[in-house]
This record gives sequence, structure tokens and C-alpha cells, in this order.
Amino acid sequence: MPVLTLGEAFTARALGVAWNKYLQTLGTAPYLGRSFFGTDKKTGLDSRFIKGRKGLPVALKASNFDAKAPLRDAIGFKDIQNEMPFFRESYMVSEKDEQEYMKYLEAENSNLAKQVLREIMKNPMDLIMGADVVPERMIWQLLAPVDGVPKIDVVVDGGKKYTIDYTGDDGASYKKTNYIELSGTSKWSDSANATPIQDLVDAQEQHRENTGETLTTFSMNQKTWKQLVNAEDTRKQVQGILAYQNGIRIKDSEVKSYLLDNYGITVLVYNKLYIGEDAASHKFIPDGVVSAKSDVSPTLGIVTYGTTPEERSGSLANGTLSIVNTGVSVYTYTTEHPVNTHCVVSEIVLPTYENMDSVFVMKVD
Repeated sequence: MPVLTLGEAFTARALGVAWNKYLQTLGTAPYLGRSFFGTDKKTGLDSRFIKGRKGLPVALKASNFDAKAPLRDAIGFKDIQNEMPFFRESYMVSEKDEQEYMKYLEAENSNLAKQVLREIMKNPMDLIMGADVVPERMIWQLLAPVDGVPKIDVVVDGGKKYTIDYTGDDGASYKKTNYIELSGTSKWSDSANATPIQDLVDAQEQHRENTGETLTTFSMNQKTWKQLVNAEDTRKQVQGILAYQNGIRIKDSEVKSYLLDNYGITVLVYNKLYIGEDAASHKFIPDGVVSAKSDVSPTLGIVTYGTTPEERSGSLANGTLSIVNTGVSVYTYTTEHPVNTHCVVSEIVLPTYENMDSVFVMKVD
């Protein structure tokens, strides 16, 4: 095995290859939110998309022959413009770690040297995983907002927060047509009185009247799903009165089949967590929120990556660069004094949301 310094072995290219292998060893399911969005990359920081009003087609006006056709106004179109936020963190390999690595190389113990290198490489893997959390968290802020307003909150290092708006009117018009909030005994936590299945059907009907589209995919977390399953009304409908009275345990699969067979509803239970800036774990889909989408649009928007400073201006004479997952920059370099090897992971990213009108949000608890 040739003797390589850590700076030579710990390169962006090696990290990029290691990341692809690392994903395979994890064996985790892909993020659900990303499956609803496409992916693209562009230069600059501006994110711009045209949001059209989804809904019923407007009938063509009658006209006289030999008369000039009247212009139709572009009703309901909005030009949404935002600046894509920048995310970046770094990891430094200490001189002690490098000494440990070189000790095994000089002792010609390549197996132990490889083990040390793999352990060192796990920290950049965590940074890349963190980069993938960012767009997923953004997506669910749009798809499952507790207050019904699609917007993205970004917390900058130091605790400063700013909000990226997607509606132009603080969400007032969107909430009127694409959001309902249950109250009192209708809340799903009231298992004796709640009627979750009827609530889903009512949401379908409201959305169909407003847009002509049918909601087919309903996403929620496990806690919300269990409230739906455990409601007495659900058990009576799915099992029948006799089985309900005899206390037969209801199965999740029975409820999912009932919803699909009778109402064309597919339920996706999504339980992935992430750790936020507050060092606490959070659910991508909040408790008591259901996000429903129609099957009309193949994608709801595009997760757009920009060109990071490392990709644009990073010195390849003094460092190495690799791009993973479309737009995540992995940049490594070594400082002369102290002699440290650094890895910087960065991204500029923001989703567009052209088809937001194909989504309906329910606050059920």
C-alpha cells in the first residue's frame, strides 16, 4: 500500500465515492418529500417560478364573426421570487488524528490505517447527510404547515431567523381554499367523537369543488395515523358494529385498504426525524397535521440548487472539490500551520412550489 498523507487520502473525490457507498450500507428509505419534487441546478441566488391558479377551466367567450378577439387576462398567475439561502459547515481533522493514521501506515499496518481513515471520514458523511435534511425540511414546511400557510423559516448561525414567503399575501387566500382546522370534539384526539374518515372525504370534496382535482395521497406521521385508526367511528366503519362490540383489534392494513377501496385514498405514514438548530429532534410532518395531494401534477415543484462559493471560487491548486447529490459541494484543503486537513460541505438550495394549489392541508388536532 503506498504511503499517502492524510491530505492525499482525505480528498473530496474520495469522500464523494465514500458517500455513495455509505448510503448503500445505511439501507435507509429515501426522503418522502423529495419524491414529490424534481431536482435542478442553476447559477446565482434567485429562485423564481410562476404559480398558476389551479381550478376549473374558464369557458371561452362567445364572439361575432369578423370581430377582434378579446384578450383574456392572465387570471390567477403570480410571479414568486425569493433568494435561495446558503448553508455551510466544516469539519477539521486534528493533528492527533493524522498522527494516529500515519503511525499505522509507517508500521505497515494498512488494515488499521484504513479503519482510522474510515472513522475520520464518518464526520464528513454526517455533514452531507445534514445537507440532505435541509431541502426535506423545507419541503414539509410547505406541504404541512401547522397554520396552513406555505412558507420556509431559515435560522442563520447565531439564532437570527427569516421567513421565505410563497404566497404574496401572508397566505390569506391560500388558507381559504386549501386548509381546514378541526375544533372541539371533531379533533382526532377525541376518539369517542371524532370522525377521521369523513374528515378525509370532506377534504376531498372541498378540494374537488375548488379545483376539479381529487386528493389521492394523504401523508401524516405515526401519532396522527394512530388517532385516525383508534377513533371509534373508524373502527365501526372498517370492522362493522359486531366486530367493534366484540373488541376485536383493528389492523392498520385494514384501515388503509378500506380507504383505498372506498375512496381512492392512499395513506403514507412518514416518521423520519431530524435534529434542528436547537439540538432537539423534530418530525418532518408535525403532529396533528395531514398533507394531501392530488394525482394531477407529477411534481409539486423543483428543489433547486445554486452554485456555492466553494464550487465557484474554491482553489483547486490548494484543495479538492466534489459535487454530490446534484448540488452539495464537498471541498477539502490542508492548512500549513497548524497542519490540519479540513472538509467544508455547503449548499445553496430552495424548492419552488408551482403546484401548491394541488395540495390540501388539514389541522386535525
